[in-house]
Amino acid sequence: MSYLNGEKFPTISSELQAILQHIVDDVVSSLGCVGALVAPLEMNNALPIRAYSVNMSSTLQKQLENKIGLTFLSPEAVAYLDDKKYKDNLSVRAVKTRDILVSDKLYDLFRPVVSKRLANITQRVTGIKQVIAVPFRIDDEVVGNLFATSRKEFSEREIDFLTAFGNQAAIAIQTQRYLAEMQALERVILSLQANITDETQVLQIIVDTVVQKLGYIAAMVATLEVDNSLPVRAYAVGFDSSTLKSLEKKAGIGLASSKAVAYLDDERFQDNLSVRAVKGVNGRPQKFIVSDRLYDLFRPVVNKPLSDLIQKVSGIRQVMVVPFSLEDEVVGNLFVASQKLTFSEREKEILATFGQQAAVGIRNARLYRIAEEQRQIAQMFGKMAFSAAANIHALRNHVGAPRTFLQLIELGDQVPQAQRLELLKSTPDALAHLNIAVDILDNLHEPWRQTPDIPTNINECLLFAVRKTFPRHLLDMTKDEFEADEDVIFYKSLSKNLPLIKTSPDMLTEAFRVVIKNGVEAVRKNRGGGNLWIESKLQPDAVVQVTIRDNGAGIKSKNLNKIFEMGWSTKKGEGMGFGLFWAKDYIEGLGGSITAESVKKKETAFIISLPASVE
Repeated sequence: MSYLNGEKFPTISSELQAILQHIVDDVVSSLGCVGALVAPLEMNNALPIRAYSVNMSSTLQKQLENKIGLTFLSPEAVAYLDDKKYKDNLSVRAVKTRDILVSDKLYDLFRPVVSKRLANITQRVTGIKQVIAVPFRIDDEVVGNLFATSRKEFSEREIDFLTAFGNQAAIAIQTQRYLAEMQALERVILSLQANITDETQVLQIIVDTVVQKLGYIAAMVATLEVDNSLPVRAYAVGFDSSTLKSLEKKAGIGLASSKAVAYLDDERFQDNLSVRAVKGVNGRPQKFIVSDRLYDLFRPVVNKPLSDLIQKVSGIRQVMVVPFSLEDEVVGNLFVASQKLTFSEREKEILATFGQQAAVGIRNARLYRIAEEQRQIAQMFGKMAFSAAANIHALRNHVGAPRTFLQLIELGDQVPQAQRLELLKSTPDALAHLNIAVDILDNLHEPWRQTPDIPTNINECLLFAVRKTFPRHLLDMTKDEFEADEDVIFYKSLSKNLPLIKTSPDMLTEAFRVVIKNGVEAVRKNRGGGNLWIESKLQPDAVVQVTIRDNGAGIKSKNLNKIFEMGWSTKKGEGMGFGLFWAKDYIEGLGGSITAESVKKKETAFIISLPASVE
């Protein structure tokens, strides 16, 4: 955000600046005024001059500016509604009284910034007889002043003209406000979409936008939790952090601390603004509640004297609470503090819209979290199912060895003496197999025990997957080309020194085996068999790409987007269509991806990308 001359006034748009300048130029040229100025009412209840026009030579203007020590657009040429020093300033009086004010003293416009002596000298040099302040409104809200200076008294007709010019300024400011509000809302919606996974970040975006883009002094969001508590989840303020820390220290509570919580079921909080907004009237939440007292928002956590002090230091004039709902159920409150005297109806409506965006953001973040939890649960059960299958296979092997040992023992005398001695020597091995079998049974009894993920070599898993696909064949995989059986020939191109990934080697091997097995089945449909190519290489950003390609039967283009669906298979009546579904879910759980490309009756390629997760 850019600021006017380094002060705390954000620069207005070039379009609004041009319109205001056009207005003051018209006042001077059409009414013959000595000068005209426009000062909109802005954040901090300040009235900075945004445009001016004078009917005098530039030399005289510079001489006068040098004499009084300021220019019209300087930070010093600003009046403040809340500063007692400016209570007699014409601009401040016009806004507060909402009346057109006329004076024959130029000092009334410049006080207290310019001394009375210098103001009188300037008035005498320029021949000014009268100054006028014309407040202009949006609906019932005064949003600024149009000033004019003349060498004669203002007639009723000229005052009518100035009122019309003021209305033009009000319309321009209103249009700029609406545009800023729509742009801010658009930014919020886009930001919420980009940060859908993080509920806290969603709420922070809302309060930051309310303060930084809409110009309010402070904003907070509290969410309604299952225990009927309303903790503050995010906040933003329009003043420096040192002031905030000082106020928090005085109050003995941080805005987002564990103490900054209201409770619906605690009688001590029945008059708290947040609780009142949620409980509403006759069980229906309020659309919004406005109060002139900051204490109504902080009670009973911060006492009234301290709340009043904080309100005075921060310049807050009103606070508003906007409950936001999902399907008629309140999920939280948006709190907004303003330094203006009142919230206009327009402001209430736009802030209600921001509140509902907070509700939408919360819903989306929670839906994403539920989906992510379900995906993780599915992944865990997939690991459990895979682990159980692997353990059962291992169990058969370990139980088989002692079984053979016992069968040989039963043969007794039928076994030659030398073999009997060897058999007795193998007793410890048989016991070891039984101990391992007991451990496996324990794991099956508690399937949630997970084998920890370890740094895993992708190439080793690929080669082991090929071996598992052909368990009865002795494969010479030291060569780049090797025969699996009379129907299938493999070609491999595996990059060396690939980064490791953190996972279960058995599960990664199984995912590769599922894809390789699909390729083998595809080439066996060809007369005379076919070929498979296995390639691994390092891509940018430490991503390993594995390509498994075959020149088999191929997949129809209309079926390509179905092959990873649960229950879908080209082999009618065979299998459950689970393999590729599981492999995709597992690979994506590693932060990777798997896609398929195919040309019918020519070839199919599966491209697997896996991000390295181990330094």
